[in-house]
Amino acid sequence: MKFKYFIEILKFSAKPLTIIFPIPILQLAVFSYSKHNLNSLFLALIFSFTFYPAVNIWNHVNDVKEDILGGKYNIFAEGVGLRIFGAILAILLYFVSFLVVVKYGNAISLILFIICFLTTWAYSDRIIFGRCLTRLKDHYVTELISFVVSYVSFTLLLWTFFEDLNARAIALSLTILFFVLFGIFIKDIKDISGDEKAGLKTLGVVFTPNILIKLAYISLFLYYLTILIFTLLGFYNILTILSTLPFVPTFIYAKSLKSKNWIITIETLPYFKRTLLMNIISIFLFVVTGLLSPT
Repeated sequence: MKFKYFIEILKFSAKPLTIIFPIPILQLAVFSYSKHNLNSLFLALIFSFTFYPAVNIWNHVNDVKEDILGGKYNIFAEGVGLRIFGAILAILLYFVSFLVVVKYGNAISLILFIICFLTTWAYSDRIIFGRCLTRLKDHYVTELISFVVSYVSFTLLLWTFFEDLNARAIALSLTILFFVLFGIFIKDIKDISGDEKAGLKTLGVVFTPNILIKLAYISLFLYYLTILIFTLLGFYNILTILSTLPFVPTFIYAKSLKSKNWIITIETLPYFKRTLLMNIISIFLFVVTGLLSPT
């Protein structure tokens, strides 16, 4: 294999950017709100940095048709050999992450791994079972369910590297879920063309962009609400309230977008970009204040 192909596959293994890989925000959040164990954090990173590249590569291998129709570059569209290599690489990475769970996890970890694996595999698969069954990502209902199941189970799985599951773990998984739903609701907007041509019924195809943007902000407000509720219930340290400070400007930006019917234009784009900045500030404060919580 040419070296340039290897580099491109490496880049595609990190697309799209998520708070799991290559930016380990979720792992740091679990570390912050569970036992502050550096060895466990290292295991969580090793697991995530093998599992999630497998998820991304497997998704890109199976998305060649949609990417071609949508005019998007996909390294695996350059030949059958590359697609076979990508599929094998994804399976190997999944297997390595499985070994980490078997070696360092427990029975609950294994169950959660199976849920994560089956969900992420079926989400993209059109090569094996996907030949006769519809991919989960091809319809907005199963697409959304897949994200909910995978993010909640993945967060809980990471938690098992640190300590046994408890109420705080469930609280954290819900907070993280609403945070990532913001990006999930808007991610398909850029893929509408290719998905329509492929006959898919993804979120971007079924719902208009303004509805998806509205749903994204609703999920963001629920993210802030969970922080407030779980802090009041004692699951989070009182200082975690500081991570809700960006809610105020976010609410103002949302009102501005609402006045324009949730349509992104040259005029409203700055409000959307500032919302993304507030998201970064909030999740940063959420992780840092979590470190101050008792273990």
